[in-house]
Amino acid sequence: MRAQISTLSKTACIAILLLLLSACNAVKLGYNNAQELTYWWLDSYLNFTDAQKPLIRSELAALHEWHRFNEIPAYIALLDDMQNKVQQDIASDQVCEAAEKVRMRFRVLNLQLEPMLENIAPTLSREQLAHMEKRFERNNRKWHAEWLEGSDEAREAHRLKLAIKRAEMFYGRLNEAQREILRDNIRHSAFDPQTSYTEKLRRQQDAIGTLGIIIDGRPHQADVKLAIVAYFQRLENGNDDNYRRYVNRMTSDACQGFARLHNATSAAQRKHAADRLAGCIKDLEALKTSAQIR
Repeated sequence: MRAQISTLSKTACIAILLLLLSACNAVKLGYNNAQELTYWWLDSYLNFTDAQKPLIRSELAALHEWHRFNEIPAYIALLDDMQNKVQQDIASDQVCEAAEKVRMRFRVLNLQLEPMLENIAPTLSREQLAHMEKRFERNNRKWHAEWLEGSDEAREAHRLKLAIKRAEMFYGRLNEAQREILRDNIRHSAFDPQTSYTEKLRRQQDAIGTLGIIIDGRPHQADVKLAIVAYFQRLENGNDDNYRRYVNRMTSDACQGFARLHNATSAAQRKHAADRLAGCIKDLEALKTSAQIR
């Protein structure tokens, strides 16, 4: 149903992990409203009809309930392990291990999304697919302007600003030496915006093509299932060896860069990070308890 529902690369998972941890204060509020927010987000892409709305809401409610009961305990375990490690030096392979655990949660979520999409995809129309293409195009223009236009220096400065913001939400204020580590990480990163943009477009076209086959052919449910499963497998494994090598290089860079920054933090900054994790775990525990008594 959307190219955005995809298994993310390890590199993306590292960034998402840091963003999630730094935003722990909003966990309960965001999670309890996730079902409604997701509905409106999807509706912005597909412009649901009145006939589709009850199905979409029902599917999202079931997904949210499954996630609350099954995934929150896994998140707590992951964050608890990180809290035990965050107050000491870490190696890059430990960072990659944590990122892979996050990536595994995305894999599990994708498996749960597959049957939901199997039920929704056959109800879509070509008009809705055209609406989704226009939304992709609008997002792509914004991405292109942010990451592919302007000078290399301006883009590097933008990346640094984002990196500092994420890191400071987790560790607290960074000193100049720590900011220089982030600058160096960015200078030596394998990230290439054109390569990433090309893959972004490929995934969007894959989503549109897969939905188009289902919409035009109105195949048997078993064939819809095969098409959706194959789509997620392509998202997981890709179909380009060069791109996979690119992702592996970015992964290695990101793990090493995160470890370098962490190992340069002070005891106070590590305590700040541990406190963030503790707050997030507390909020997740509350969500888990509320699920058990419902």
